[in-house]
Amino acid sequence: MRLPALIWDTWNREHIKKHNVTVIEAEEAYTSHELVSKSKHGRVEIISKIRNGRMITIFLSFERQLRPYIVSARDSSKKERSIYYEKKH
Repeated sequence: MRLPALIWDTWNREHIKKHNVTVIEAEEAYTSHELVSKSKHGRVEIISKIRNGRMITIFLSFERQLRPYIVSARDSSKKERSIYYEKKH
């Protein structure tokens, strides 16, 4: 199944940059779809361990558009890492 391309704009690029996440890392987490769940405000949360060993969490919105929009991407919290390892191992 082919995933729809993410929507990128200046705001979300700058926002994830503040969390030291690159567009490439966020895209990799998105395409991995390792651990997907629903989040607040009808958003989708994806926790993923990407190729460089970093574990990041991204949040997607489908609120006003057909394709997913990255609202945030950051290093996974302790709680998110625990959930990831509990579900993946």
